[in-house]
Amino acid sequence: MYIRSKLSSELPHNKDIPGSYEWWYFDALSADKKWAIVIIFYEGNPFSPAYIKAQLENNTTKRLEGDTVNTAANASSFPAISVSIYNTQKAEYYSFLEYAPDRLNSQNEPFSISLGSNIFERRVLDEKIEYEIILNQMLDSRYQLRGRIKFVHEPDNMQKSTDFNSLLKKPEPTHYQHAWNLIQPRAGVIGNLVLDGRTDMYNIALNGLGYHDHNVGFEPLKDSFKDWYWGRVHFIDYTLVYYLMNTKDGVEKKAWLFPVEAESPKLNIREIELSDKAANRHGLQAFRRITMKGPGVTCEVLTDQIIDDGPFYQRYFSEVTLKTGQTKRTQRGMSEYIIPERIYDRKYWWMINMRLRYLSKKAHWVQKSRLLYPRTW
Repeated sequence: MYIRSKLSSELPHNKDIPGSYEWWYFDALSADKKWAIVIIFYEGNPFSPAYIKAQLENNTTKRLEGDTVNTAANASSFPAISVSIYNTQKAEYYSFLEYAPDRLNSQNEPFSISLGSNIFERRVLDEKIEYEIILNQMLDSRYQLRGRIKFVHEPDNMQKSTDFNSLLKKPEPTHYQHAWNLIQPRAGVIGNLVLDGRTDMYNIALNGLGYHDHNVGFEPLKDSFKDWYWGRVHFIDYTLVYYLMNTKDGVEKKAWLFPVEAESPKLNIREIELSDKAANRHGLQAFRRITMKGPGVTCEVLTDQIIDDGPFYQRYFSEVTLKTGQTKRTQRGMSEYIIPERIYDRKYWWMINMRLRYLSKKAHWVQKSRLLYPRTW
């Protein structure tokens, strides 16, 4: 995997190979830890059975007719947005909307992407990088969400870790299959949301810390890696970002502690170990404890609170402990685990189709029920 932190590389890429994908990920946690939100814009939805079916049909066509490529299997045909909102560590709202290709629009200056009435726009003002996200959704179940959120950070005030800076100095490779673009390890988040959710109507004044990254891949997700652990957590003086990726070329393990202040000691993580494997009801097996160590620092991630539990993917509110010298800090942060090959297993598609709303097709009957639809979350 190629790692970078580059605004210009966040613009949409050409993705002509069937199975390619690109996403823009945002998450935020309120200061009191009550509310959390995860928003992902996709061009080429890697979790879509419709996209996977188009890829498989394209592969069949190529075998029968030579090099013919079905353009319906391209990423541009499957734009989507997912939104998850959690209230006291429980899902309060969930949407996964896949649009017709002509509903996605983007522009480069200022950079923005819109899907229907859902938009994000990036602005660079007075040495600050700001993303404004506008959400406007009415689901078939009559759940509703609308509002605006801003992610703002000053790059000069958010210090890079020594290890991460060394990666950025490497020349860009001429060829790569997956690139991870870390844009905002830590951002101030402010916004207002009006939510008609699972349990009540809410007016949410969101004020806390957030994170934003961008990913692009030029082959199906399952071809880039077998499984992937990822997470981030904001301490008062550091932000931890980590990933462990099991690829066809071996295991990649990376973690960085980004100091908030320039005078904070630079901490480098050298060892990462997994332990305490457990299986969920779908047979998905994941390690529950991640231990990281370096000179003068120990960090432990415990994925003890599962907030999204599926056959190929889990999301957690992890408890993370950071020790430096005599100082110990504990915070909650966001973590994920995925086995992408399982997405291609047709026996799970019926579950995905109950959650994923294809806006170019008739809604699944479960999605119309205010009572039943939350049971799919």
